[in-house]
Amino acid sequence: MAEYKDYYKILGVNKNASDAEIKKAFKSMARKYHPDMHPESEKAKMTEKFKDINEAYTVLSDKQKRTIYDQVGEQGYQDYARGGGTSSRTRAGGANPYQQYQQYSYGGGQDFGGFGGAQGFSSGGGGADFSDFFQSIFGGMGGGGFAGFGQNFGRSAASGQAAGDVEAELALNLEDAHRGGNMQLTLPSGRAVTVKFPAGVSEGKKIKLKGMGNPTRRGNGDLYLIIKIRPHAMFRLEGENLHVPVTIMPWTAALGGTIFVPTLDGPVKVKIPAGTHNGKKLKLSGKGLSAKGSLYVTLTIDVPRTLTREQKELFTRLAQTA
Repeated sequence: MAEYKDYYKILGVNKNASDAEIKKAFKSMARKYHPDMHPESEKAKMTEKFKDINEAYTVLSDKQKRTIYDQVGEQGYQDYARGGGTSSRTRAGGANPYQQYQQYSYGGGQDFGGFGGAQGFSSGGGGADFSDFFQSIFGGMGGGGFAGFGQNFGRSAASGQAAGDVEAELALNLEDAHRGGNMQLTLPSGRAVTVKFPAGVSEGKKIKLKGMGNPTRRGNGDLYLIIKIRPHAMFRLEGENLHVPVTIMPWTAALGGTIFVPTLDGPVKVKIPAGTHNGKKLKLSGKGLSAKGSLYVTLTIDVPRTLTREQKELFTRLAQTA
């Protein structure tokens, strides 16, 4: 069994933390450990750290996943692990104590996750960014995938569509939506299908899988996958455009210079004009969700927390000349 992960400790919050506190902690940690903000020699280490942070937020920001995580608890999970995958509950009842959670069904248009096993969809590789610990509790939940409800899955399609047609939300990471690609999925019937989504696919876009809906007397209806893009640690999405905050030092703002700005395709060099004020926005055309979108960079001037003697002297002289 995988080692227990303390998601609260990973995000640096207590178990009674509010949703706002969890979100704030996630943004702070994600910016600090994002691989693109570190030199090449540290990227591998930061990538693993970033995955843990993302996984912790995936669980703690979702009310149902957080409830499940808290109910299982560290002690319950360790008891299960020490038994080689069995616990007192398992031995007494003969069932995996996490089975009830792995078969959880979501509905009502929520942000669906894929589920392992025959109870719903699973994506080939969709949960690759999640640890074995996550998978042992949630199955495929939370990776690239969508909701499953046994033989009748999804939710009824929009009014005016044929009987048997259903809709389900296909959740994608921002990077995957930007790059496009193929996703291997397994339907409740056991049939494996490949879903292709274009680069720059936007939220709300529908992908039709003909004949893969619910059965009717006249044959199967169609399945409509509605693209949903997950919130990102660094970028904020608005239509085709992205927004990202970047901090610069006071001397860079005053004198100008060159900084690296993160994009979905990796960091790029950007020139900062002399006399830049706090809150100034820079526009990078073609660097949004798709080539049609732009990346808007909001600059924040960061004041050093600690200064050397020389820096203090320089700031003092500057203050005297102001």
